[in-house]
Amino acid sequence: MVKKKQKKLTREQQAERKRRLNFSKQIHEIFVFSGFESLHVNGFQFELGDRSNELDHLYVFENVVIICEDTIKEIRRKEKAADNNQSYNRNHKLEKNETAGAINSNKKDFFDILQSKFPQSIYLSRYNYNEFRVYYLYFEYEAQKIQENDVRRYSNLKFIDAATLNYFHTMAKSIKASFKYELFRFLCLTRSDIGPIDPSGNRNIKPIVSSIIYPESVTGYNNGVRMVSFMMRPGDLIENSFVLRKDGWEQDIDLYQRLITPKRIKSIRDFVVNNKTTFLNNIIVTLPKGVSFNRVDSNGNRTPVNIELITNYDSNIEINIPVDFNSMAIIDGQHRVYAYYQDYEESANEKTISELRNKLNLLVTGIIYPDNETYNDELERRRFESNLFVSINKNAKPVDADTLIQVQAIMNPTSGEAISRKVIERLNKEEPFENMFRLSKVETAPIKTASIIQYALSSLLIAKDYENSLYHYWLIKTGKEKDYILKQSSDINEYIKYCTDSLKEYFKAVKSKFISYWNDSSKLLMVISLNAFIIAFRETLKVTDGPKDYAYYMRVFKNWNFSFDNSPGNIFPYAGAQYSKFAKNEIIPLFINYKQSNNIAGQ
Repeated sequence: MVKKKQKKLTREQQAERKRRLNFSKQIHEIFVFSGFESLHVNGFQFELGDRSNELDHLYVFENVVIICEDTIKEIRRKEKAADNNQSYNRNHKLEKNETAGAINSNKKDFFDILQSKFPQSIYLSRYNYNEFRVYYLYFEYEAQKIQENDVRRYSNLKFIDAATLNYFHTMAKSIKASFKYELFRFLCLTRSDIGPIDPSGNRNIKPIVSSIIYPESVTGYNNGVRMVSFMMRPGDLIENSFVLRKDGWEQDIDLYQRLITPKRIKSIRDFVVNNKTTFLNNIIVTLPKGVSFNRVDSNGNRTPVNIELITNYDSNIEINIPVDFNSMAIIDGQHRVYAYYQDYEESANEKTISELRNKLNLLVTGIIYPDNETYNDELERRRFESNLFVSINKNAKPVDADTLIQVQAIMNPTSGEAISRKVIERLNKEEPFENMFRLSKVETAPIKTASIIQYALSSLLIAKDYENSLYHYWLIKTGKEKDYILKQSSDINEYIKYCTDSLKEYFKAVKSKFISYWNDSSKLLMVISLNAFIIAFRETLKVTDGPKDYAYYMRVFKNWNFSFDNSPGNIFPYAGAQYSKFAKNEIIPLFINYKQSNNIAGQ
């Protein structure tokens, strides 16, 4: 039999095929990233409710079962029928609605089938069939809007449009298994709906004694809104809070929060992993109804007290916050909270974070609304929260790079940034850079330091045994072991002096070679050039077998002609952050050529 030649796809058809594959992949990743168990049901047919049934996706977490229909196969069937000039009258939504209805009406038989098909499942054998909660989500491909008629007619299905799919996928990629709590809120599930019932009936977060209840007189709010500050574990915050994001799936009320930024989450998470300390910035949340207070005496006896009767600071007040998923709205600080997210995969970072998630504490200020007609209106609460959000963020000024470097230098005096800062301070006192570095905002020196430290100098001076780090050659010079860790002040100062002296020899040669450009009107003393020289210095340490003296560098630069002219009409060949390109194209070859010519001469 002659094999039919496959028709070559156009560029548009290839793009559409890729979108369809990505559509199914996104659905799968939403639930796998969120920590659900995936059961491979695609293509598995089973009899239930006097009809044959087929599922596309099935995911389980504890006693929550989510079945997903992705509609791609249905689109292909329609297209195949059209290609063959055949009519297509199948009502796919009706069929899936009937499947969902059959599952709901025959739960025992359905879970018997699942347990037989998937005996390896970690959840299916854990619960009785009547303890499972089953949801059937219908993901309609590229649906921009859910049709109200479909919602009413196919009531066993929960329809998901394209925007919600994209939001779910973005969030699941960003905060991994911690996103399951928002999925629970989407499905209107509370803590008591999920998992085995807690026989102790414990419905409160561990009572918080170290709290500050602000008197109304000091907050400026005279509308009955009260505030209380306390410390809470990130794990408790993640499990019991939510964020009303304007780009999320809720569209019935005014929302204001921004979408999570994965890069910012990663930055904070890396900080927590590396430093094992928390941020002390305040997290702002609304507290749920049912918050209660006790006055605790010296013997540990507790007496309930109404917050309205607390009119001054009292350190003996205990706050009890009811436990439930999604009961506290985060107004400000979502990135600092979700940096502690639970990853669905075990990794070195997750191992560290999992310990810190329930060990460290975040500083939280909770808003307590009065029980009155005004604040029982959800829109009024959103209005108050959005105004507070704007007032916090509108006037917030990002911390500038110089300040961050200074703080990092204080926190970790052996970091690349800290060493760089100290080296620049020393370089600024002597030739060739005397009084040329701007070390504070009140100075008018020509050379700004933040970009030099961040993008070039810190990687050269970092106290790690790398062949392109000065630390490697300082260890050799001082006879210390390769794994020696910089700790003592005397060692730190000795290493700083070594780095300073090495850079002075190098840049004295640069100044001598280009003395006519050694001023703030040329390109030589601008960040683009200084960083290029530092990067070249770093990348050629192996070539030169460590730092050399002034005479050596003068020989390297001897025959190099290059213009740093910055006058109008002269176009400098490098711009922006092309430090590495400048170094690679212009400076590093000088060292390599000099090394090669010396080797040839010595033969």
